[in-house]
Amino acid sequence: MRRNLGIIIAIVLVLAVIIGLSAAGNLELDRPPETELQPIRSSYNSGPTGTRAFYQLLEETGRPVTRWRESFKLLASEAPNALLVVVGPFQSEQGLTDEEAEALQRWIDAGGNALVISRYPLAQFGDPMVQANITAQNPRWNAPPEQLVDNRSDDLIVQPTELTKDLSGLALSTLAARMRFGVAEEPEESSEEEDEEEEPTPTPTPEATSSPTATPGQSVPEDESELLPTLYAPVVHLGDKDGAVLADFDYGKGRLIFLSDPFVIANNGIGRGANLTLALNLVRILGANNRRILFDEYHHGYPSESNPLLRYTRGTPVPWLFVQGILLGLLLVYSAGKRFARPLPLPRQDRHSPLEFVDSMANLQQAAQARSLALETIYPRFKTQLCRRLGLSSRAQIEEIAARLRRRRVPVAELELRQTLSEAELALRGEKLEDAELVKLVARMRRILAQLR
Repeated sequence: MRRNLGIIIAIVLVLAVIIGLSAAGNLELDRPPETELQPIRSSYNSGPTGTRAFYQLLEETGRPVTRWRESFKLLASEAPNALLVVVGPFQSEQGLTDEEAEALQRWIDAGGNALVISRYPLAQFGDPMVQANITAQNPRWNAPPEQLVDNRSDDLIVQPTELTKDLSGLALSTLAARMRFGVAEEPEESSEEEDEEEEPTPTPTPEATSSPTATPGQSVPEDESELLPTLYAPVVHLGDKDGAVLADFDYGKGRLIFLSDPFVIANNGIGRGANLTLALNLVRILGANNRRILFDEYHHGYPSESNPLLRYTRGTPVPWLFVQGILLGLLLVYSAGKRFARPLPLPRQDRHSPLEFVDSMANLQQAAQARSLALETIYPRFKTQLCRRLGLSSRAQIEEIAARLRRRRVPVAELELRQTLSEAELALRGEKLEDAELVKLVARMRRILAQLR
């Protein structure tokens, strides 16, 4: 039990750390349901209120689509001739600043095209000339998509245009806002016939649209180079008496389209009725084939200066799993480097050379003149290797070895072999042998073995 006490404590600590991190992070493994009251309009979002399906459709059909993760201030320098798709609402911490709104308007005025899809487009465009209100009685924000569809959506088609082409069976939501542009005027009393047959708003002259707050009859300032066009006299494609749902502007050298119902391109609405046709008409008319299509993700919480992996896993348990894995790895490294038994002594290296023993034994044998003792060590090994290579037993006699040597036709002199074996056996029987004779005898043994190889 004592030997495993450290391991048990380590496991308990690991479990405690994991439980503590999970409790501190307050993880929600199941994402909360998305509703139209708090939608997530990012093209990264595959949920019901996201726009990932529309983005991937454009991507897979070969259109030059990408995600814009920079401030609107960089549009003029990095995307001067592009199509920007802005879908609202933005994240609460990523609102549109006055500087960004002015940069966006100047970019469109210089030739950029923009598609603003929002129920409150003022928050996405920043021009007080556009106002929008939801006219539905008791709007059902939490209703399922099937109950959000307005079955009278086709009645909103004002006129046949390039944007309303093939829109039979349009499926807008009941939450579509109604937009009005320009300075609000008090309604004047008129007859019922005038109400039934309203004349279209006349297109303003360039002089009347060059001022941010210009209305018919107002004078135009002299310095027109710093002024922006106004949202005045739009071409209304979808709408009713309460206001426009789809409006189109020539904004300086660029073009600007407002759509007040994000349900058209949301994941839960783009496949209903003719919504996909309307969405494709919008990007086609704005020059999707010749312009790069940019989906604004900067204001949905995905700026480029942040780590894309951390942004992608935001709101999921993945970052905490990484932290827990790192802590667990450090604990394993610490445990592997810590002993759970008695300490062992370090190995001691033998500093003596093996040749010292050989030299000592040689000196002893030379002093004692024990030449036969050295031969007793060398000769048995020689005879064993010789007989093994000739296929004989190590106890074979000299005559057997010579006869086998002749049959094998080995390049070894038979006379030299007989002489070597005889002298070695006589020396082992006690015949006196000098040092020089012993050296010659051992040299002949090595030469014979080398010839047998």
